[in-house]
Amino acid sequence: MSSKSVHGSAGSGTPVPALKWLRDLGPYVLIIGAAIALYQIASRISYTEIPGQMGPERWPKIIIALLICVSGFEIVRRIIVSVRPRTAAETVDDEGFSQQMEAHPMLVAAATAATVGYLLLLGLLGFFTATVLYLAAVMWIGGVRKPALLGLLSISFGFVFSFFFMTLIYVALPLGEGPFAQISLIVMKLVGAN
Repeated sequence: MSSKSVHGSAGSGTPVPALKWLRDLGPYVLIIGAAIALYQIASRISYTEIPGQMGPERWPKIIIALLICVSGFEIVRRIIVSVRPRTAAETVDDEGFSQQMEAHPMLVAAATAATVGYLLLLGLLGFFTATVLYLAAVMWIGGVRKPALLGLLSISFGFVFSFFFMTLIYVALPLGEGPFAQISLIVMKLVGAN
């Protein structure tokens, strides 16, 4: 195998540059490696087991496992797409898609900043208020410019997430401080959480 390129399928006859393999698959391999390390850390969480209840390590491990599965699926999908024969029209479409993805770095940065802000303000605002604001911010960054729709969707999803976490799987979520704690208590009553 050449250090500069590897070949796709025999049918395609199109060389796949090693740099392209690295660019396409490298991030997902890194994510899987980091996820495996996080899974091992989650496995070492110590707690007093209560019969009939999930331990605090269960959900992080489930989320990490899903992350590994999604990344593995994407690796396999990209390998299949790279090695199968493609027409010239598909090649042009792929290049156009790549250019489109690279044309919005500010949106990616804004979404990342919103996520960091969400995590930092979660303790102060409480889960419900922080989640509603976060969802509204992400949807606005994604191009939704209708305030009524933003408010309706973000509040609705905030209630859905609160119901799921508080009522169904009994996760203790941050209530927030001051008036935000009062909002959280009202939401808890509305979703039937104790």
